[in-house]
Amino acid sequence: MEQTNQVVTETEKQESRIGKRILLVCCFLIVIALTASIVYAVTWSAAKKQYAGDDGDLIEAVRELRDLIREHYFYYEADEKQLTDGALKGLAAATGDTYAEYYTEEEYAELTKQNDRTFIGIGILTQINANGDVEILDVYEDTPASEAGLEPGDLIREINGTGYEGLTLNDFLANVRAEDGAANSFVIQRGEETLSFEIIAREVHSPSVSYHMLTDTIGYIHLQTFHGTCVEETQTAVKELREAGMRTLVFDLRDNLGGSLYDAINIADIFLPKDYVVTTLRSRDGDVVEYKTNQSGLDIRMVLLVNEYSASASELVAGALQDYDAAYLIGTKTYGKGIVQSFFEVKETKGWLKITTDAYFTPNGVCVQDHGIIPDQIIELSEEAQSYSIDRIPFELDLQLQAAIAYLED
Repeated sequence: MEQTNQVVTETEKQESRIGKRILLVCCFLIVIALTASIVYAVTWSAAKKQYAGDDGDLIEAVRELRDLIREHYFYYEADEKQLTDGALKGLAAATGDTYAEYYTEEEYAELTKQNDRTFIGIGILTQINANGDVEILDVYEDTPASEAGLEPGDLIREINGTGYEGLTLNDFLANVRAEDGAANSFVIQRGEETLSFEIIAREVHSPSVSYHMLTDTIGYIHLQTFHGTCVEETQTAVKELREAGMRTLVFDLRDNLGGSLYDAINIADIFLPKDYVVTTLRSRDGDVVEYKTNQSGLDIRMVLLVNEYSASASELVAGALQDYDAAYLIGTKTYGKGIVQSFFEVKETKGWLKITTDAYFTPNGVCVQDHGIIPDQIIELSEEAQSYSIDRIPFELDLQLQAAIAYLED
């Protein structure tokens, strides 16, 4: 059974907070996953023989509808693939599963590329700041943007001759030419200066982890998503922080909407003893699968920061660490997603179906679906603090981080 990563549509609630920030490594908003995922393969031709009769001759009904469209639709053009893709997308949507979706071969390839966190672009993270300006939050290392000299805090005034005024953030950033080798001109305001930059787009990798020392002994790791090389990046962060003198840790999963089931299990493996149950999956047919740690993890006093946008894989890790008293949780109640989506290949079209297949449970047997995880210490952030991305909240406004340091210093 091969693993794959996936994305899921965000809710309006998430968009109000997360949607203010965009990763400018491509020309569109990256929607981060809420889910853990498994991949299977299924042959549609075999499946339709099994289910056509049971479902009121579904296949014949679809074929009849297609023939009616061919015969009577005034604007019909012979695009059979479009009709097939539309029928399969409609069938997935008709399940009533919020997370069900059919991806064409091309859509699935793009999805996989996004979840690997490798893109054609320039390598910056942006947001609309409190003044309504497009501000660069981060410039990733070894990217066209860092090599050109862009810096965090720069304000983007123009992209390829187009200003931000009157546009949404997505529409403004869509002016970036994201083809490999494409030239882009940026007008940047840095303090009182107005600067111009020429930046050539190429393949870039966006990191999943940021880390530093908070004090001489307290380390800090912020994990943004359970995708790409997040496990290796977290292992590197732990190693380098220990070498820098870390004796306690703040592990930040705020605004982490989830991702790969297996990445979540491997992240938990970093912090738990060997042979501990991280989570249990239960499927519709009654199958029960336990996932355990494979190695003796880091034995360290730790605070885990969570909020209402810590979802799915984040909750899986948070639930395991809380159940074993391996971490003290600070923040607000998590999102409440305790179900798993799996991918099934539709070989006849080379597309993929994503659908909910399992529920996961914490080591204590709790499913967080619609309930979330309650932190050991509940601390709300002010509206002003919530207007910042996690990496950019001013320390004086980040009451959750302050509480974590106070707990570890006690």
